[in-house]
Amino acid sequence: MADKQIVFSDQEQQQIEAIVIDKDKEEALKYLAKLVQEIKGTAGHACSAGPIR
Repeated sequence: MADKQIVFSDQEQQQIEAIVIDKDKEEALKYLAKLVQEIKGTAGHACSAGPIR
């Protein structure tokens, strides 16, 4: 599996800092869910219609 590097923009870093400073658990969970979706990306596949097993 390929390594992934996560790079945050200045705006994203400020958003993370604001969540931490405010101790906003709900907003932190929303941001984490969004981040996980970005990390997961789309499922890759070879020359078939289904996922690689």
